Amino acid sequence: MIDLKMRFPVDSYDLKARYFPSVILALPVLVTLWTCFYYEIETVSKIWGGIFSAAVLYFISIFVRALGEKIEPRLWESWGGAPSTLLVSWVNNRIGDNLKAKYHEMVRLDQGLPMPTKEEEQADPPKAAQMIEDAFERVKGVIRKNDKGGLWWIADAEYGFARNLHGSRWVWLILSILAPLVTAGFLWKKFSELVLVGFILLFLNLIGCVFFGWFLLPDYTEQVGFRYAEHSWESFCNIAEERNKRK
Repeated sequence: MIDLKMRFPVDSYDLKARYFPSVILALPVLVTLWTCFYYEIETVSKIWGGIFSAAVLYFISIFVRALGEKIEPRLWESWGGAPSTLLVSWVNNRIGDNLKAKYHEMVRLDQGLPMPTKEEEQADPPKAAQMIEDAFERVKGVIRKNDKGGLWWIADAEYGFARNLHGSRWVWLILSILAPLVTAGFLWKKFSELVLVGFILLFLNLIGCVFFGWFLLPDYTEQVGFRYAEHSWESFCNIAEERNKRK
């Protein structure tokens, strides 16, 4: 038997952040193909139909990731900055000053990097933000090495999913509108129970796209973005404290 994991290595992050939103985007296309062109696909063979579906999913995953990365700066701007930076900024009230001070202290002790004081941040906010961003780059390296699979890892994949789907939601909407129109055309030309089922599924998908993509997804993306930041800083703090105790 062929070991698909050996040929197509996919970790849990890629699966959730790239392929889950890709399946959502590809669903209207695939439902249309497998209902309106079922007999043609069956003639070619189900194996080739499956290979084609997998190829569509793979290329959509590349597209989805690119759109997610493109929209991220605009998302951060709308939130007031990157969650990982805002969380330990003195002007942000998401967590208390005592916890922020602890995170700042662990960066200094464990990484030997400066962190802004309240006065420094007030005097030069961009410089203070840059100091925190530089520190977080090191923080990510520490937790990736010492806490792979921790809560931060789960939150990172969830944020990747939300960000990528948010970035590609207009594509999702366009496909969700076009697919039932195509299916309706096939029904008008020649009635088929299979095509009717496909049309109903595609109509429900369109409703789900509008409701989730525009009413739930924006807030959800922000929530999981800050959740990732919270778990990352806490994981680093725990690792740094343990290492400091052993010195």
